[in-house]
Amino acid sequence: MAAARASIVCYYDLISPYTYMGFKLFNRFRKQWPNVDVTFRPMLLGGVMNEIKNQPLFAFPSKKSHMIADLDRISKVTGVPFTFPQKFPINTVLPMRVLTALQVYEAEKYEQCIDKDEYFINGRDISQADIISQALSPIFSTDTTKIESYLQRASQDQEIKKMFKQYTDEAIAKGVFGAPTFLVRQAGAKEGEEMLFFGSDRFEMMAATLGVPYAGLTSVSKL
Repeated sequence: MAAARASIVCYYDLISPYTYMGFKLFNRFRKQWPNVDVTFRPMLLGGVMNEIKNQPLFAFPSKKSHMIADLDRISKVTGVPFTFPQKFPINTVLPMRVLTALQVYEAEKYEQCIDKDEYFINGRDISQADIISQALSPIFSTDTTKIESYLQRASQDQEIKKMFKQYTDEAIAKGVFGAPTFLVRQAGAKEGEEMLFFGSDRFEMMAATLGVPYAGLTSVSKL
């Protein structure tokens, strides 16, 4: 079936610093792309890496050094604040399952919950339930009961666990090998005709593919 509107599905994991940077930049660009449907789909990056026998950049000292310097340069050019955390990597299963639950039950607040600076600005360990609770507190007006319910779902709800695994398996099946990955589908394209764009530096190509405006990295902070 042909798509009536263009769409972008972003597979992400909060452990990825390029996901953090990509999310911040993408949300600036997409303001000029109102006719493109956008979905942020949680996945477990470690699960993807294990399945396809890939290794993350931080597994290699030279690549890790380059990654940190590269992210600092992107931050300076775009104005997106960034601080590499001292504790890296961490286990993101819990926060990613919480986001899976929020996508289902708090759709209007879901993206706000992704757009947090706890890890890559404040260096706080988001694998811990109390840190997650503190991060979500302003969004839920300090409704600790509701926040605790989502933490509980993430730990005990088999449907949420199953959904999160399905998203990860789906990402692998679609050829995802890292984060962030954007699957771009043009208006009128048939199912399965998505184009895969990997990383936080492919927005110009994505915009050209969809025929939408692109202001460039040096202009993005003004959007």
